[in-house]
Amino acid sequence: MGDVLIVDDEPGLRGLLEVGLRREGHRITTAADGLAALAALTANPAIDVVLTDLRMDGLDGLGLLERVRAQHPDTMVLIMTAFAEWDTAVRAMRMGAHHFIRKPFDMVQVKAAVTRAIAAREHRLAARAAGEPAHPIHIVGSSPAIAAIQEVVERIAGTDSTVLVTGESGTGKELVARAVHYASLRSDGPLMRINSGALAPSLLESELFGHTKGAFTGAMDDRPGLFALADRGTLFLDEVGELAPETQIKLLRVLECGEYLPVGGREVRYANVRIVAATNRDLGTMVREGTFREDLYYRLAVIPIELPPLRERRDDIALLAGHLLARHAVRLRRGVGGFTPEALEAMRRHPWPGNIRELDNCIQRGVALTPSGDITSAALFSDLAGTRTPTPLPIVVTPPAPAWDADLKARLTRGEPIALEDELLRVERALVEQALETTRDNLTEAAHLLGISFRQIRYKVRQLGLR
Repeated sequence: MGDVLIVDDEPGLRGLLEVGLRREGHRITTAADGLAALAALTANPAIDVVLTDLRMDGLDGLGLLERVRAQHPDTMVLIMTAFAEWDTAVRAMRMGAHHFIRKPFDMVQVKAAVTRAIAAREHRLAARAAGEPAHPIHIVGSSPAIAAIQEVVERIAGTDSTVLVTGESGTGKELVARAVHYASLRSDGPLMRINSGALAPSLLESELFGHTKGAFTGAMDDRPGLFALADRGTLFLDEVGELAPETQIKLLRVLECGEYLPVGGREVRYANVRIVAATNRDLGTMVREGTFREDLYYRLAVIPIELPPLRERRDDIALLAGHLLARHAVRLRRGVGGFTPEALEAMRRHPWPGNIRELDNCIQRGVALTPSGDITSAALFSDLAGTRTPTPLPIVVTPPAPAWDADLKARLTRGEPIALEDELLRVERALVEQALETTRDNLTEAAHLLGISFRQIRYKVRQLGLR
């Protein structure tokens, strides 16, 4: 139980909230506006949670939030907002509000939100007293972009804001998700991960929401989903741009009110989970094209974090290479000292189309091929036969040589029939093969190059017999 300050200019709403929260054992103080709330906080600095409306005369909810964060940083602030004030609610979360409650609200949700906020505050104070590091995961890099990302992670540590991490494949989106989780007040809870594009929609929903016995063939028992398993923790939704429309609707419901139904179930369940989503696709463009729900996009992108590609942070390459070298040298038991100057320069000039994932593979190969001493450029950028592979240019997928195009047009000009479906299939196969070759059989990156979804390229690879 805790001390709760209710701030609202409507006496009836203040009274309703006061009665409901007192029944839970909380000690309640009320204020009719922001200035009165600040006076109450001065009189009782031990207040755990401020539950405030956004729209008030004088000092409004945002102004109060700013003052509380500056003067009472350990006090949690919950914002009450109408649906039409969504943009303002997002701004409040970015300013450091712990969570928001949408009007008209269910008292059960209000009670749960207050209880979670008090628990989060206690967790923060206990961690500080124990001398635990506030941010146990550091994102390697000294570039301004990485410093800005680390600052965002630290700034949102005390909130439950939904985070959307964007960037090219291989830039380290999962590492950012881990940093967000372990810097948050949910760090004692589980961190669960799922690739949204790797499963069929029906199977994905079962993984997310669980299912009941008999929900489908093979459902022999009730099974909890990731929202249940990640209770009081964080759920990392990777490749969220691949979500099917029906799954988008169900995820939106969870984000809006915390409710979900297991597959085949009839009993509504509540999720106490923070969402960190990631994608290498442009969700804004998908929204304009009608393939991604606009309301879900705004729910996910409360705190947007964009990871730059490795080619745009070349000053970080040496730091990253050293970090990866230390890890692989221990794992492979190699007495590798470092890199030759030529190897460092080659890494700095390389375009890294596969980003950090490609760098990681390159360092691992270099360590494996270097029993001792410094890793050379040849060890980093050579195949196992020792043949030097030239530094590639940035990925550009080009169609096959246009001979087939000229040949088909010539045949049509002569009046000779062609099998259009067969010719289209041949061209499609050539383009998919080229994309796979360019990305070294990485389906996600190949799909991105071809402008199709992960599920589409997986189907085409099977259809064309390429795997």
